[in-house]
Amino acid sequence: MKRLWKVLVLFLIALLVFYFWDDGIRENEPLESPVQPGTAISGESSFEQQGDSNAKRPEKGISTVVGQSSEELTKLFGEPDRKDLSVFGFEWWIYNANPMIMAGVADGKVNQIYSADREADVYPYVNGQNSQDIYRSTIIESELEVVVGDNQYTFVLNGDDIKNKMLIQSEGLFTQLYIDETGEELEGVRFIDPMTLVMQQPYDLFYKGELMEVKKPSSEDQMAVDRALERQILDITNIYRENHGVDKLKRDYQLQLVAREHSKEMALQNYFSQDSPTSGTLANRLKLAEIDVKKAGENIALNYTDAIEAVHGWLNSPAHQEVLLDKNFTHIGTGVYGNYYTQNLIQEVEKPTKE
Repeated sequence: MKRLWKVLVLFLIALLVFYFWDDGIRENEPLESPVQPGTAISGESSFEQQGDSNAKRPEKGISTVVGQSSEELTKLFGEPDRKDLSVFGFEWWIYNANPMIMAGVADGKVNQIYSADREADVYPYVNGQNSQDIYRSTIIESELEVVVGDNQYTFVLNGDDIKNKMLIQSEGLFTQLYIDETGEELEGVRFIDPMTLVMQQPYDLFYKGELMEVKKPSSEDQMAVDRALERQILDITNIYRENHGVDKLKRDYQLQLVAREHSKEMALQNYFSQDSPTSGTLANRLKLAEIDVKKAGENIALNYTDAIEAVHGWLNSPAHQEVLLDKNFTHIGTGVYGNYYTQNLIQEVEKPTKE
């Protein structure tokens, strides 16, 4: 009995120490994309030409816009709330509500469309759909091929891709299914044309022939892309939070500067860590910026294709998801510099009301 009491006392002491020492700051380990930029592998003699998929593409829903003119997109959804430049040279047309949609437009033609909004018509799927239903009703392949002239491209999905980022092929179209493994729900769907998927390379890629060259943006365009990615990460984070019954976050400019500076420093000083060699931990960075918080969390990522991929990566890491969907957080600051992404979320200290 005495031994039991000693154990209980030690347990209570440990709880008290944790309570008083915990500063409410959550820094997660960095998350790096499993597919690195520029790692497509040429296999001049390793493939046999098989041709495109014979599966029919969806006949209704937002996927029908892919391949159509931007005028058709406007007829369906109106003028976008904004147009963002992408690192691949095309524009993202952003529709913020009713439903929230992102459409890629290049040379007056829609090359992809994405939505995580539960109200979006992503036929033949439904955002929020149980993933087990999808596994049972869908033929899932680990290798998918597209042939363009003398060029052959083969996407190879790894084990995690099969679980949470399936790729489905139909006539002239690929569908990416973004699944929350923990909640077993379909979180978002991207319909994309084959050559844009080859250009973005979100999966391991083997090719025979020539690989499409992506022109590096100017420094001015890269800055515009970085700002666009920051806005998109906020948009996608908030739609995910709304889907999970959590209040949306408000953008905090000072917090955004903190996140932006951390991404910039990581890129320029060639390191990848939640701790800065010059300004230390997140707690210290917030203190230096004179941002008072009750609670804070940070997610960072590297080498993801775009904002959709980065937020999906955080969602499928339990520790990062805990920060992403924390109901106590009220404000967000997102900073992007090249391939480096930083997301800071905080619960502000309540300010006394003035009488």
